[in-house]
Amino acid sequence: MSDLIGSSNPLSDEHKKVLRKIAGLLIPPSDEHNLPGADDDNIFANALVLAQSNATEITRSLDALEARANEREGSSFIGLDLDAQTAVLEDIFGLLEPVVRRITSAYYQDARVLESINLKSTPPFPDGHEVEVGDWSLLDPVKARAPFYRKV
Repeated sequence: MSDLIGSSNPLSDEHKKVLRKIAGLLIPPSDEHNLPGADDDNIFANALVLAQSNATEITRSLDALEARANEREGSSFIGLDLDAQTAVLEDIFGLLEPVVRRITSAYYQDARVLESINLKSTPPFPDGHEVEVGDWSLLDPVKARAPFYRKV
């Protein structure tokens, strides 16, 4: 679970509800593979953390989704049935790219998902790998080089 405090997330409660619904529609749970959907509590909490970096863009996307739902169906996105929700999502899917990116990133960071596709859920290093001591003198030319960065 994340260390995110509810009040520190820039998304409104309504945006979070819509985002969670999109997550579940985008990646539903799989009984066959015993995998959670992207609306799983842990995965969604991570998606909210990831969404903070693009909160303005994500809010714009979710607002566009709401506007399209009202225009097309005369209701909020959450109030629509599954077929209407899917139709609205298909109408503006290109505008939802930042939302989709955060949801899929959170999903593929989950240990259960990684293990199901035969990837370790731990960092690849050190994990018991031996690291040979190298020749540190190879860095001498880099150390001798004049700084090329701008000083503040």
